Amino acid sequence: MIEETIARAKELRRDDELEASQELLLELLAEHPSDPLVLYEVGGSYDVMGEEKDAIPYYQKAIKQGLDGDDLQECFVCLGSSHRNVGNFDEAVEMLEKAVTQFPDNNSGNVFLALAYYSDGREDEAVSLLLDLLLKTTNDQNILDYADPLDYYKDNLDEVWDD
Repeated sequence: MIEETIARAKELRRDDELEASQELLLELLAEHPSDPLVLYEVGGSYDVMGEEKDAIPYYQKAIKQGLDGDDLQECFVCLGSSHRNVGNFDEAVEMLEKAVTQFPDNNSGNVFLALAYYSDGREDEAVSLLLDLLLKTTNDQNILDYADPLDYYKDNLDEVWDD
């Protein structure tokens, strides 16, 4: 029942019927107030509606209730992104670093971590992280032709050469 209701809510969301999706999820939450997946989806619904402050506690509760696997990774990223969007930069960095540490093979955490670093005034770390991610994931030969210097620059962003 939970999975079917969540699938229906996601379908409504894809059809841009955000309020109907939210209503369905809130009804599900009333029936299953401690289910981590339901909590996560309710948070996601608030998030999609642009109500990140309301999403944050649901994401946090979902984690505390034992959300796991890919859903946990996505929840870490969504929670970190929501914290960033409302100006909680320290919390954003902490959550996104956790996502990257616990799920190192999922690159989405790195992208949002770079955004959080940037918002936290850590521009060098943001650019370095994005360069590293680019070098690890690109198939663009025009970029790969410059892999060695880009790899160097990611760790030496401020270096300049004097004549």
